[in-house]
Amino acid sequence: VISVGLLIFSVVIVSALIFDEQTSLSSDVHPALAFVAMWLALIWLSMVEGSQASLVGLPPVDRELYKESHPIAYKICARSH
Repeated sequence: VISVGLLIFSVVIVSALIFDEQTSLSSDVHPALAFVAMWLALIWLSMVEGSQASLVGLPPVDRELYKESHPIAYKICARSH
């Protein structure tokens, strides 16, 4: 709960800085492009972090338990472990 609050606070602060053109990217390009770039980076980072967490957390779990329900996770874990 605290981490979600801190994430929202950070996004609001950085968004305000972007639209005030107080970041290096928003001062070089249009602030809307910098805003989109920030959200694309956040989405990409969340996918990378989720993948890393699953690669670390799933090895002790029997792969057959999630073979049918999560086929992509099964293929990734089969390849990496």
